[in-house]
Amino acid sequence: MKNLTIKAIVIAALCLTFSCGRQTKDSGKSGKNDKAGISEQLILKTSDDVIKELKNGNKRFVENRLINTDYKKQIELTKTGQKPHAVILSCMDSRVPPEIIFDQGIGNIFVIRVAGNIEDVNVLGSMEYAVEHAGSKLIVVMGHNHCGAVTGAVEDIKLGNLTQLVGQIKPAIKSDIKDPDIIDQTAKSNVLMTIGDILNRSEIIHELVHDKKVAIIGAFYDIETGIVTFME
Repeated sequence: MKNLTIKAIVIAALCLTFSCGRQTKDSGKSGKNDKAGISEQLILKTSDDVIKELKNGNKRFVENRLINTDYKKQIELTKTGQKPHAVILSCMDSRVPPEIIFDQGIGNIFVIRVAGNIEDVNVLGSMEYAVEHAGSKLIVVMGHNHCGAVTGAVEDIKLGNLTQLVGQIKPAIKSDIKDPDIIDQTAKSNVLMTIGDILNRSEIIHELVHDKKVAIIGAFYDIETGIVTFME
């Protein structure tokens, strides 16, 4: 009888241990939608769906619960093709990597990066490929605070080819030069100006946006908090 009692206690303890371990593992899951993004390339059908996913992805990034980090699996899934749901034009600033701050990993977004997130014919051609050929549903033009290119425009920097680049940003300067918020205000104005330029200079994108097959939207990234605010 004594041996049976000891055996029962041991079995109960083992069951409790494995039960607790399983419960802890399950509690770490972040939900059905998050689970789908771990090892699958996202297929989003509308621009609203894409915006929602980018918002959710940025929320995961800020909360430090990234799910799209199995890069080896993502390489395997995308080796025969790609269907990115968005194209993001962002600044080249090393602190603003769209694939990470939106938790999209490999294969879910096209990314174009240039100082000051401005457009030229090469950027426009890349965007046209994304929306017309590859089926992307959303174009995001994303600026950020404390932008060096915008600062260069405000301070009238002269430096080789950078001179003409910051010159393209200067029309976005709307505030008084002594305004303490002039850099961030100009960065936001530059995002809107770039969106207008894209629509004016690309007939393909203009028609797709007009027909509501594609959307274009501005965004602003805070390098101090990691939060992206969409300019809707």
